[in-house]
Amino acid sequence: MKRFIYILLLSLFAGSPAQAFTTSSGMFDGIEYLADTQIPGPAADTLSLCYATRDFRILGYTLSSDIVGYVLSSDGCNLIADRPFTQAQMETAQSLNLVDPTLPSEAKNSLERNLRNYGIWIALALGLIAVIIRRIKSLMGYDLRGPMRKKAAQRILTAMCYVGKCDGIVAASEISLIGKTARRLTRRNVQAADVIRITDHIDMNLSPQDFVDFGRGLRDSEKDVMMRGAFFIALSSGRILPSEHAFLSDLAHGIGMPGEDFRRVMNIALEDLDAFPVTQS
Repeated sequence: MKRFIYILLLSLFAGSPAQAFTTSSGMFDGIEYLADTQIPGPAADTLSLCYATRDFRILGYTLSSDIVGYVLSSDGCNLIADRPFTQAQMETAQSLNLVDPTLPSEAKNSLERNLRNYGIWIALALGLIAVIIRRIKSLMGYDLRGPMRKKAAQRILTAMCYVGKCDGIVAASEISLIGKTARRLTRRNVQAADVIRITDHIDMNLSPQDFVDFGRGLRDSEKDVMMRGAFFIALSSGRILPSEHAFLSDLAHGIGMPGEDFRRVMNIALEDLDAFPVTQS
């Protein structure tokens, strides 16, 4: 999405009239050269046909420019607009071959100009929406492209290690499974040594406050991932042991997860087992 927006902006800016970058911002009247004419000017030379424009600029850069009519200029449409040139005058001048008859008699935006005007705003709006969506996802923990917060990832890994220790022994295959599952769910690098270090220092005699601390400072989405990982480890053996069920229930209560969310996350973990089957050793 970002690459598309950058390319679109560059192409639109490249198609806009070049001008100096100044501090001018707001609405401005302008003129643009269109064609030479055979209409005599005040100094015995001929006048130029120009578009009269209404431009919106920010810091001197024109974001949109609308054609509002024709004007005649004695300096090649650089600065001076000598007089307006109405549609009726344009048609009369064309009939007398004073102005190129192939030019439109009515001065208005072309399709290309409209696309450029609206395209810039669309590109800016898309960019702003993309930034807002990315920020919301990040705040809610839904940004699937980046790693999860370190604090959340560590808590999730610890909860899975506790589930693995519920039966008293964390086998080598379970250590590998915990590490692989943590990497998948948190998008952070987890080594077998990290799992071994945590399981070696686990005390299963947890107080209600210990379960509360598991979820302290975590977002709801991160708590969901914690329970999802814990369920996955418990279900990987094909059944949930009473000690694992007790831990999962106390964990859900401690982190404030309602019963309907408890069942929802368990179903997600069951779907994970189908998507990432565990080979029983």
